[in-house]
Amino acid sequence: MYYNGGNGQMYNRHGPVPDDDQPTQGVIQPAEIDATERYVCSLIGLGAMAGVLLLFYPLLLAVTRPFQQLSVTALVFVLVTVWLLVWLGSELVWEWQTGRLFS
Repeated sequence: MYYNGGNGQMYNRHGPVPDDDQPTQGVIQPAEIDATERYVCSLIGLGAMAGVLLLFYPLLLAVTRPFQQLSVTALVFVLVTVWLLVWLGSELVWEWQTGRLFS
């Protein structure tokens, strides 16, 4: 842009500047993700974590026992990791099924 001193107008060397108030053609806005989707995926992950806890509790205790004082911390770390990975996986599957994953 440069200023034409005498008449007080600004000019763009590469053509007119698009007006922000007018809609731009050809731009596809991404679909809005509903909060319900996030809650459902979070609950799926939480349910999977509860299932892992119920099914593998004795095994998890045996595996984390060598950590002695940190065994509970290691157990919580494993369970939270399972929860977050299943949550992420369910969100990716949901986005893929709705067609929003690669758009």
